[in-house]
Amino acid sequence: MKLKHVWMFFVAVFLSVPAYAVSVAEEVESYIALFKGDVAKHSDAADTFVWMGLSDPRLFDIIEQRLLAEHAAVRGDRNEKNRVARYIRALGFSGQEKYAATIKMLVSDKVYERYALAALEDLPNYRRWNPIISNRSSFDPNKSDEMNRVMNMLRANELMLKEIGAKRIYFGVHDPALFDLLAQQVQEFCFNPASDKDIAEAQAWLVKALGSTKQEKYKELLIRVAKTAPEHGVVKHAKKALEKDFNVSL
Repeated sequence: MKLKHVWMFFVAVFLSVPAYAVSVAEEVESYIALFKGDVAKHSDAADTFVWMGLSDPRLFDIIEQRLLAEHAAVRGDRNEKNRVARYIRALGFSGQEKYAATIKMLVSDKVYERYALAALEDLPNYRRWNPIISNRSSFDPNKSDEMNRVMNMLRANELMLKEIGAKRIYFGVHDPALFDLLAQQVQEFCFNPASDKDIAEAQAWLVKALGSTKQEKYKELLIRVAKTAPEHGVVKHAKKALEKDFNVSL
């Protein structure tokens, strides 16, 4: 995944959204209340849309309204500008084409241009991804919604979505069931040549996440990756994990 997304993954946020939500509607209502309230909470909340799988216009209409009302007035304030930039990215993460015109309007604004371009790139991806991420028919009722979403990402057919799931594990969503599924993905996808840079980066994140589990049971798989994977970045992260967490130098 491109560098424009990296900053999103350094935020581990615990919001008012329930860990075990009754429904998507409950989650949406929690976010609606949040975005109608204290703006100090908005930036962290907007960052979570990367992995939440939400698209409900009732929520994103509120974010669009705030964006339109505030983007010009706050452009000279760094913190407030960054909050509004999060609104732009959030509209991209909605996957809703109805917000494309608003996002395109800001492409010509030098202050917000890069955020708008990134959001336009996100729109078609999240149109596909959000239904996968939030698909509750595959949820395990014994696991949190957060864990179920990560499992949905890892099971997806698109490597870039698997990458988001791998990053969620790397930055702290830990459970043995996730680790085993992650190991399966490494086995299936990380021994294949990558056809482009984005795929190679996704493969590297799968390996990096597996190394971060520090589980002895995956050491042999990481050794095999380090010795035989065709992509340099994948090999590099496997070797780094082996040296750091398993005291194995290749």
